[in-house]
Amino acid sequence: MLHLGQLTLTLDLIIKLLFTFAYTHGFTNILSRSRKPNQSQPKHPGEQPIIFEHADGPASYEKRLPDTPLCQNQRIIATVVGWREDKDLYRKCLESFANDQSCGPLIAGIDGDTAEDEDMVKIFLSMFPYGTVIRLEELLSRTLEQYMLSASLTDVEDEQTCAFIMEHISSFIRGLLEEKIPSRSIKDVQALCIVQPHQSKKEILFTTLCFAGVVARELSIPYLFSTDSDSAIVPGALKKIITSLEGNDNIGGVSGHLRFRNPRPTYLTRMTASWYWFEQEIPKIQGAIFGATECQPGPCAGFRVSVLKLVLVPWYCQRTCGHKTNINEDRHLTTRVLWAGFTVHYAPGAIVYTDAPETFDAWVRQQVRWSRGTMIETLWYPWMFNRLYPWHIYSIIKARVAPLVTFWSLTHYALGSQNGMPAFRSIFLVDIFCATALQVTYLVHMSPDQPTHLDILWLLPSLFWFTFMSPGIVIWSLLTIWDDSWGNVPRAISRGNVEQHKAINSLFSSDVFQRLSKMRAVGFQILWMGIVLIAGFRALFSLVI
Repeated sequence: MLHLGQLTLTLDLIIKLLFTFAYTHGFTNILSRSRKPNQSQPKHPGEQPIIFEHADGPASYEKRLPDTPLCQNQRIIATVVGWREDKDLYRKCLESFANDQSCGPLIAGIDGDTAEDEDMVKIFLSMFPYGTVIRLEELLSRTLEQYMLSASLTDVEDEQTCAFIMEHISSFIRGLLEEKIPSRSIKDVQALCIVQPHQSKKEILFTTLCFAGVVARELSIPYLFSTDSDSAIVPGALKKIITSLEGNDNIGGVSGHLRFRNPRPTYLTRMTASWYWFEQEIPKIQGAIFGATECQPGPCAGFRVSVLKLVLVPWYCQRTCGHKTNINEDRHLTTRVLWAGFTVHYAPGAIVYTDAPETFDAWVRQQVRWSRGTMIETLWYPWMFNRLYPWHIYSIIKARVAPLVTFWSLTHYALGSQNGMPAFRSIFLVDIFCATALQVTYLVHMSPDQPTHLDILWLLPSLFWFTFMSPGIVIWSLLTIWDDSWGNVPRAISRGNVEQHKAINSLFSSDVFQRLSKMRAVGFQILWMGIVLIAGFRALFSLVI
C-alpha cells in the first residue's frame, strides 16, 4: 500500500512530462512572466514574416558570387568562435553553415593572432574564398573601456548609458569595415574572420557578436545564431531557431538542442552523449514553458539582434563582488536577456552536434567550469526568481540542493554515522525504476532527438556516473568559484599535434598556479570517488550483516 511521500520521483516526473508535452505541441509563451520590452525600442525594420523559399539541395558557398546579394530567405546571421581548434572539427563546423540555405553572412572569431592560430584562418578562407579577414591589434573591449573612461560612463545598468556605449562601438566597427573592404559595401559582406590577441572566450565572443550585430543591422537581418568552433548544426536547425524567434516579438533568445559526438569515442564521451540525451529536453522545458530557459549553451544559442544590442555592454561588464567573471558567458548572456524583459525559449528540434572531453581530467575541468557558471548566476542574481513561476523555482532549487544533500549524506555515512544516509527501501528503488523507465519511454517515442543504440546501451552507466560524480563537481566549483581559468588546452594540441604542443609548451608550463589548480580539481574528484565507494561498501555490508 502506497503512503504519502512514496513514488515522489515518479509523480514529479509525470508533471514534468505534462509540461514537456504541452510545450512541444505548441503551448509556448502562454505562461511567460517577463516584462514587455521597452516600447521606445523601435522594432527592427527587417522583422517582417516571410515565406521560406524551397531549395532542391544544399548550396555550397562557392556558388555565392561576391557581387550577388543575399537571398531574401536568409533571416539569420551566424557567428563561430574558437581557439586553436582541431582542423577537422572546425572545417565541419564552417561547412555546416556554408551548406545551409537559411544562413546569411558568417562571422568567425579566432581568439589568437600568432603563427599557431593561422591554421584556423586558412581553413576559413578555404571554406569561404570570398571572405574577408580582419586582424585587430588589440581587443575590441579595450575600445569599450577607453570610451567608458574618457566619457565617464560607469553605470552599465542604465539603458541610455549602454546605448551610448554600444553606438560608439558600432561606429568604430563600421569605420573598420569600410577601411578593410573599400571596394565593397558592408551589405556585400558574406563572410568575415575576426582575429584578435588571445585572451578568453568571453573576449572573442564579445568582439564577434558586436561585428555580427553591425553587419546584421546593415542587411536588415533580425536574428543571430552563435556557436563554437567544435560544433556543427544539422540541416534544418537554423529554420527551427528562426521559427521559434518569430513566434512572438517578446522572444529575445532561443536555445537549441545539444548532442555529443566524437571522432575517437571513449567511455566518457559515450556516457556524456547518453546522459545529455536523457537529461536535457525535459529539464530545459520546465523553464522554457514559462519563457525563462536558464541557459542558452554556447554551441546552440539564437538571439534577436535588437535584443543583443541592448544587453551586450552590461553582459561584458559583469562583476561579482568586484571580480570580473569570464567562465559563465553563456549563462549570464541568458540572464541579461531575461532581465531586459524578454523571454528565452527552447527548440528541441534544432540539434547541434558538439565535441565532448575524451579524458577524465578534461571532463572534470569542463564540468567544474560549467558548475561554477551555474552557481555564480544562482548566488549573485537571486532577484531573477522574481520573474519565475513557482514550479520553475521548485525545479531550480531541487537541482541546486540535491547534489549538496547527496554530498553531505554520503560523506557523513562514509565517516561512520548511523543516520547520515537514508535506508534503501524497496519502494525507493521501485520509484527510481518507474521514473527512469517512464522518462526513457517518453523520449524514445515523443522526442525529436531519437537515440542511437549506444545511447540506450550506455544509459545505465551514465546515470550512475553523473548522479554520483555531480556532488563532488558542485562542491569543488563552490570552493573555487573565483577561478576563471578555462582549464583545458586547445583541442588541436590535446589530440596529439606534437609540433604545436612544443611551440606553446612554455605558455602553460609558466603558469604554475593553473597547473596546480587542474591537479587539485582532479584530486578532489578522486577523493570524492573514494568516499562514494566507502559509503557503498558500508551500505552493502550492512545489508549482508
